[in-house]
Amino acid sequence: MVDGAKPLVTITGVTGFLGSMTAKYYLEDGGYRIRGTVRDVNNATKINPLKSTLGEELFSKLELVEADLLNQESISAALSGSTYVIHTASPFVLQDPEDEMTLIRPAVEGTLAVMNACKTHGVTRCVITSSIAAVRCVSPENWPADGIFTEAHWSEANGGPSVITMYSKSKTLAEKAAWDFQASLPEVERFEIVALNPAFIMGPALLTHDFASGGVLRGMMTSSGP
Repeated sequence: MVDGAKPLVTITGVTGFLGSMTAKYYLEDGGYRIRGTVRDVNNATKINPLKSTLGEELFSKLELVEADLLNQESISAALSGSTYVIHTASPFVLQDPEDEMTLIRPAVEGTLAVMNACKTHGVTRCVITSSIAAVRCVSPENWPADGIFTEAHWSEANGGPSVITMYSKSKTLAEKAAWDFQASLPEVERFEIVALNPAFIMGPALLTHDFASGGVLRGMMTSSGP
């Protein structure tokens, strides 16, 4: 199969911990064309570790394009021609910032930008990296009686700091925005959405710079906390 005939998979946030490993698996599979979004294609600090770990052969097959979660036009341009989209880009921090919108705006607006682009460009399926944080942050009285959470359960986005962190709120509102967007479309215009809700993701990293998940593991090993 010539490359032009292969379906295009676009991965948002391809230089991140999850995005880079996702790209690696797809590139090794060889059955897809792979495009990754970055905020700056000239940011050597972010791109060189990916290039070094993947190796010249795999890296040469990765198309990098610039896109910003808060710039809908850039997201739309990046997703043009895609058959599938994997949306991994979203801010992840270990400590709540002073302004919750620092997390919520890029998480929610970025997800909606991806949704709009998927609709515009006829994407078949979009996989969204959500989080267990969008499901389990509920007050004790609202905990399911059998202890089993399903797709019907949502974290309490307005539950206050004693119930939900700013990060959890950002993931809850972002995933809700995606499903609400799909529900608002006529049936014939809907594309498939898959939301994955992992707990803490750990494993080998292709990155050499600091990143939040790596900071958690470092804290575990040094007993210094995250």
